[in-house]
Amino acid sequence: MQNFRRTHINDNIGFTYPLPIGYCLNEYEIEEIIGKSKGSIVYRVWDHHLKQSIAIKEYTPHSFATRSQNMKLNLRGKKLEKRFYSGLQNFIREAHLMSCFEHPCLPRFLRFWQQNCTAYIATSLYKGMTLNKLRIKYPHFINENWLHQILFSLLGALDTLHQRNYLHYDISLDNIFIQENQSPILLDLGSTRQTTTCLSDDTEITIRSGFTPVEQYAANEENQQGPWTDLYALGAVLYTLIVGKSPPVSIVRNLEDNYQPLVKLRPAGYSLPFLHAIDSALALNPSGRPLSISEFIAIFSTTSTQPAPLTQTPTNL
Repeated sequence: MQNFRRTHINDNIGFTYPLPIGYCLNEYEIEEIIGKSKGSIVYRVWDHHLKQSIAIKEYTPHSFATRSQNMKLNLRGKKLEKRFYSGLQNFIREAHLMSCFEHPCLPRFLRFWQQNCTAYIATSLYKGMTLNKLRIKYPHFINENWLHQILFSLLGALDTLHQRNYLHYDISLDNIFIQENQSPILLDLGSTRQTTTCLSDDTEITIRSGFTPVEQYAANEENQQGPWTDLYALGAVLYTLIVGKSPPVSIVRNLEDNYQPLVKLRPAGYSLPFLHAIDSALALNPSGRPLSISEFIAIFSTTSTQPAPLTQTPTNL
């Protein structure tokens, strides 16, 4: 991966569309488009060697490139070359990180390669839906007991990253995938970086309104970001699922904090210890949050009991 070859992309604007159904990427035949974002497309493909379906993520920055009839990507303009390759390097780093970490709640890396003037990551295929889609389709299934089940699995995946000084930096409802067996998968390691890495001025920082902590807006501030940064975003996910809307934007809170603590809102069906733990993760000042996954877990273990087994769960996700 370190010797990834830089491929020439011409300036002719072509057609913008995903790879067609039936198109073959080596031994992989495209069956369906299962996800899109501003920088990538995810396909379900059939692996003719292993005789099974897997997922393939294609780097497709729609703002910078289009697809020609020969399926190769073309830059929309020469001036966009630097931004295109900066995104490509992030994509390469994501593939590298996926190959480095093994955890049941992190995507299982299979392969990385270059083709069509872009790059691809192959992973295991997971059946289910994002947490964002699940809360819309199955809102009545979201309760304290169910949240406990997915929360501790996600904390284990985060701790795997944190133990090696990496932060996810982009925890959100769209980046948490709930499988049919209810096990969560923490998606998209594209924003993941080491806490010791010095970010340049042109490094793109993922910002999600209501989910991004205040210290993440100041990318070059030293010693301000750590596990508590990811915990804020995770707390925002839990808050949104419980309240139905995201917390106030952190930089706005920094001027005038209108955050309403969950312990004061007292949503029905949730215990005070559980709500207090989420409030602690959403403290505006990093020093007011749990400093590590273990500290966050300790809040639950010292103030609440282990949740009972689920009696009813969403099916056919």
